[in-house]
Amino acid sequence: MKRSRKNRGKIKYIVKGKPGSFNITCKYGEGQPWQQPNVRSGWTRSFDSDQDKYFYLSAQANAKDARVIVKVYRGSKLLNKASVDGDYAIATVSGLPD
Repeated sequence: MKRSRKNRGKIKYIVKGKPGSFNITCKYGEGQPWQQPNVRSGWTRSFDSDQDKYFYLSAQANAKDARVIVKVYRGSKLLNKASVDGDYAIATVSGLPD
């Protein structure tokens, strides 16, 4: 069943947390996963969403006693989120948009 255009929106990845920086691994759709080291809290990336594609976002803190929060949105709808505290914490989300 196809979704109407108004229910579609950009897929947006967000990474937040404390302290310091995070190493990111991402994938959207059928392409290869990619990595970005040493990003700061508030990092975002957006992708056009013409069809339902698999999403994956993982962030690892580069510090002890850290908090990592990852979120994936389609338009204004939150699709998935994870929050983890700890030394060099890793938060990961994945799935298919609803």
